[in-house]
Amino acid sequence: MRRGLAALERAEKTGGALGPYTLQAAIAACHAQARTPEETDWKRIVALYDALAQLMPSPVVELNRAVAVSMAYGPAEGLALVDAIAAEPALRGYHLLPSVRGDFLQKLGSLR
Repeated sequence: MRRGLAALERAEKTGGALGPYTLQAAIAACHAQARTPEETDWKRIVALYDALAQLMPSPVVELNRAVAVSMAYGPAEGLALVDAIAAEPALRGYHLLPSVRGDFLQKLGSLR
């Protein structure tokens, strides 16, 4: 893990725009450095997903971003994002979409 974090630090210090692999590594590093989900820097992860979505727009990236938004700002915010992308053809049959949506609804105390 130390080697990976050191490589990420070197990549971030180059001063250039971060590429998709560096952004994904930074997201993974946020998760790896937190001892618990509550200690995770979710706002940073949201910002990293924002940048990743600009470079590699994808419904799956948006779904992952919705999870981060939910953790940073609450399940209602995440649910709004999920509902906005739920009809994307690329997510048809994608097992994590209903799982994420169900989790948000449960946290909100409503299964609609």
